[in-house]
Amino acid sequence: MKTLSIVGLQWGDEGKGKITDTLAARFDYVVRYQGGNNAGHTLYVNGKKVVLHLLPSGVIHPHTINVLGNGMVINLEALEKEYHELMPQHLLISNRAHLVFPFHAWLDKQNESNAKDKIGTTLKGIGPTYQSKTARLGIRVGSLLHIETFRKELKVLASHYQVPFDADAYIDALLPFIEEIRSRIVDTSFVLYHAIQEGKRVLFEGAQGVMLDLDHGTYPYVTSSHPTPASIPVDVGIPASFIKDSMGIVKAYTTRVGEGPFPTEILGPLADRIREVGKEYGATTGRPRRIGYLDMTSLKHAIRVSGATALTITLLDVLSGVDTLKISTAYTLQGKTIDTVPSQVETLKAVQPVYESFEGWHEDISQVRNVEDLPKEAKIYLRFIEQSLQVPIRYISVGPNRSQIIKKRGWFHD
Repeated sequence: MKTLSIVGLQWGDEGKGKITDTLAARFDYVVRYQGGNNAGHTLYVNGKKVVLHLLPSGVIHPHTINVLGNGMVINLEALEKEYHELMPQHLLISNRAHLVFPFHAWLDKQNESNAKDKIGTTLKGIGPTYQSKTARLGIRVGSLLHIETFRKELKVLASHYQVPFDADAYIDALLPFIEEIRSRIVDTSFVLYHAIQEGKRVLFEGAQGVMLDLDHGTYPYVTSSHPTPASIPVDVGIPASFIKDSMGIVKAYTTRVGEGPFPTEILGPLADRIREVGKEYGATTGRPRRIGYLDMTSLKHAIRVSGATALTITLLDVLSGVDTLKISTAYTLQGKTIDTVPSQVETLKAVQPVYESFEGWHEDISQVRNVEDLPKEAKIYLRFIEQSLQVPIRYISVGPNRSQIIKKRGWFHD
């Protein structure tokens, strides 16, 4: 295996960062291919908490070359802060990635405050930046290599949006950082194409999850990019034939941040308990995440559009102590059973989940390292997930640290 993509199969926050960090030890490159600093990956390395918003999760490994792909939108101020906190040894930035500016965040806030139905964005300016890109008004990272041209482009863009913005002051404040990263701005498509041709191992890391995909998520309550592996060839600039395998990350329950339909949402004490035990608060915004039971209908949809060839189940330890667990196996709509996710948001709001119940377990499983040592009830729960989705589970995370992972034999690490 030379290439592997990591994809969240729910609404993001599945624990992709930990899995990318865990697998990165076996890869030469780790590539973030979409989104911006609206994402947050939380890692725990040697007891230390590290939160990443732009840098790939392989940045903790000194040998790994980390890449910000052309499908990303990059806030220079946010990158500067993260860069100086971690001082990555090997970082490459696509000269075709687009730049996020303060007025994009201002536009984001205006859009949300004026909207009749709020999307629940992170207010980081990500959506307006992608709008600038598709309107062919955006400014790309490569412009940073030509400062005077960059000044002119930025003034024109700010003028287009009719917002008060001192482009000169903004650029002058960032000049030292721009000079610092100048040598890292390259044609990353060229680099990655030849790396894969030479047999290098490349790990692709998306942000958010399939159910927030612009096309395949719960539109319009979605992000502004495509977290699915299908977008990697475009968002990185390599042939589709290079993307061989995809690891789908599934939380042992379901969470969602922001607005939008959530058929299996739990309200009340159980949701509060899972939220506190699982520390279910947004890494970027700190917002409390909405909690729900596992949803096989949405997961089958996500696997179909992402092509996941293996699964990792995360945060299984959080469910210890819950007496009864439920998994939604289908939806009903107007008395009829359906097994697909409706495209219209109002229809999705109207579905009723069909549940199957499972006996919970009370043992602390955070130190378990072999599947055989899990409680019987946990193994039944996992077996049902695997059989329902018809995709093998290869890893099971039972805690936030690197070592707290169960590796089932027969896949990448063996």
